Amino acid sequence: MENQQLSDVKGKELVAAGHAFAKAIGMDTPLIEIAKMVSVLATRLDCALVRGDELQKERDALAAENVALKSAISYVCDTDNQPDYQYDGMGCGIEDRGIIDRYEAARYGWDEALERMYSEVIPCASDIETPATDAYLNAVRAEGVEILTGKLQQLIDEGVFDAKEIGVAAGAVYEGAQIAAQLRAGKDGE
Repeated sequence: MENQQLSDVKGKELVAAGHAFAKAIGMDTPLIEIAKMVSVLATRLDCALVRGDELQKERDALAAENVALKSAISYVCDTDNQPDYQYDGMGCGIEDRGIIDRYEAARYGWDEALERMYSEVIPCASDIETPATDAYLNAVRAEGVEILTGKLQQLIDEGVFDAKEIGVAAGAVYEGAQIAAQLRAGKDGE
């Protein structure tokens, strides 16, 4: 395998090529060829280590977000955090609002209970920020958009669309590229 070809080879293929090259090395193999192979392998290893460090940072950020989310869930599930039952004044406001229907009264009570839960028991849940999760999800969304626009571009290149359709398809490819770029930049694709 030539040195120029190795620059296009991906991870597992490079490892396989390295093993094959090592088996093929003989007494008549030029030292320069061995040095080129070692240099390519070292460069690829360096790239893999840098990417591994990036993935480690992403994993750590996601783990920190999960700790915060788990804490909020634990807080909500802990029965000791329930607000006290208010014996005095239960039902107050129903008469003031002219509610006489029992279903309407039940709905009013339910809405009031939910409002109280969200303001007293779960106020911290909406404050949790998840930038690593948001970035990951935006990257997944962008990848989906890029797959679609790539398929549309392939169909355009293959001449599948007629003259009226090609402008719409090309516009969709362009807009898809814009949306994917916005997603990758941290925007929600608006």
